[in-house]
Amino acid sequence: MTSTPIFQASAEIISNREIGPDLYWIDLLAPDITQHASPGHFVHLIVSDASPDSHRPPWLQYTPLLRRPFSIAERDTDQGVFGLIYRVVGGGTEVLAMRRPGEHVDVLGPLGQLFKPIQAGRPVVMVAGGVGVAPFLSLVQETIRKGLVPPEEMTVLFGAATAGLLSGEEKFRDLGVSARLATDDGSRGHHGFVTSLLEEIIQQEPERCTCLYVCGPTPMMRVAQDMANNAGIPGQISLEGIMPCGVGVCMACVVPCVNPAEPESATRYERVCYAGPVFDIREVVLT
Repeated sequence: MTSTPIFQASAEIISNREIGPDLYWIDLLAPDITQHASPGHFVHLIVSDASPDSHRPPWLQYTPLLRRPFSIAERDTDQGVFGLIYRVVGGGTEVLAMRRPGEHVDVLGPLGQLFKPIQAGRPVVMVAGGVGVAPFLSLVQETIRKGLVPPEEMTVLFGAATAGLLSGEEKFRDLGVSARLATDDGSRGHHGFVTSLLEEIIQQEPERCTCLYVCGPTPMMRVAQDMANNAGIPGQISLEGIMPCGVGVCMACVVPCVNPAEPESATRYERVCYAGPVFDIREVVLT
């Protein structure tokens, strides 16, 4: 496991804008966190606003109480700013969408284990579902910035329910990375699940997928995991979920795992926030 210093910061909101239906991009100023973060890391936010000049009713200033985890999507180390993508799906993200530029949020990070670097000469495929695209934006940008792998050796398969939720794919294209799209309703790209695109690559272009990265809804990840295991493709998977503490104390985010070298070995439980969120794709038992 990697050892990265963890910082608690009162991060200024630089921007918080809607980029799709109930889909938002927020930029936060927190130089220490930005400087030490790497692809795969996440941050833990207190989204409520209890500041003296809060515009929210007093009874809402401490709601919700628990922090919310978000994968780091982009970093600007010169400006000390990092970006997050989130979708409004509950009370916490609804409150976050109400926060305004100039306000501050309490942020803890960077947290978790990061992706292993992409290796030159080993073309990779990244399968993203919805906001699961966030860690791959960071991974691609960092890989290109360090000159580890040329853009043409990376392929992103990005799926969502509808075209309006595919925001971010233009960033991959701007970097010269191939991005293939899928929508459940057929409004853009392939009409169907993003895993259909993965199946197509494995069957028709296996040379493009010598390693696989996956992040998104559990049903999608389970299908991609099965495809990778059946084809003998190594890879990593980044899990999403509720993480009340974010530092491995509360044990609320455990997932069943097995030894990748011994698939029939006894199941053990790992904390997503501490041992993950990035795991070997053969290790996690997705239920």
